[in-house]
Amino acid sequence: MMTVTDVHTLSAPRGRERITAFGLLRSEWRKLWTIRSLWMTLAAAFALTIGLCAYMILDGTTLGGSNAGHIPFGWTGIYPAGMLVLVVFGVLSVSTEYASGSIRTSLTAAPRRTGLMLAKGAVVTGISAILAFATTVLLYLLLQVMGTVPSAVGMSLFAPEMWWGALGGTLMLPYGALFGVLLGWLLRNAAGAICLYFGLFQMGPQILPAFLPEPLSSITDYMPLAAINIMRSGGMSTEPYGAVTAIIILVTWLAALGGLAWWRLKKLDG
Repeated sequence: MMTVTDVHTLSAPRGRERITAFGLLRSEWRKLWTIRSLWMTLAAAFALTIGLCAYMILDGTTLGGSNAGHIPFGWTGIYPAGMLVLVVFGVLSVSTEYASGSIRTSLTAAPRRTGLMLAKGAVVTGISAILAFATTVLLYLLLQVMGTVPSAVGMSLFAPEMWWGALGGTLMLPYGALFGVLLGWLLRNAAGAICLYFGLFQMGPQILPAFLPEPLSSITDYMPLAAINIMRSGGMSTEPYGAVTAIIILVTWLAALGGLAWWRLKKLDG
């Protein structure tokens, strides 16, 4: 179990290094690999993603079916499951500090709140992105060895038919981690942030249209998961908008959450 002492010890390096960008990054890196709940959640996210995708590739009956067999990157359809766990990972990277009280030490070590937010976001997103790309390469190689998807046999990972869909699916993983970090900064409570994500962002697109007036029902098309689905379709889906608009929507959501989180951090912890 993580103890309060453990987190306090790792909250920030000593001396002048505490207020430098490198010092902040190194401090966040230490927390990631020392606080058990963080690295275990990170490991669970990629173990789940690799395990389920590998099963689908080895089984072949789903990915190699009449419809799915024409989609070379169909195995990335499991990636949303990994993204869910990475959202939790991102939330925990912030909420564990508030739960233990060690956030006071971190804020003392980093008088500029913006630097602290950026450092945590960079470390969490960076390690998630590295593992996401490694996962995609590993699963692509397994796909080529097994040959269970006819349209993908012998196809280069960088072929446009493969690359854009695989890239969109891969990027959703670090996006989910960063989204979780911002939710964590905004709410500071793991249960509250996770419930908000599942209730509004995960289940909202299915539930909200039933309660919204007809003219407003299409608002769910502009929520993060709808835009992510456009991105990971590899150009196969352009309704109700294309990839460029989807990117703008995703960045806008990050900017909005980040702005609110930054304002709250400056106002309440400034």
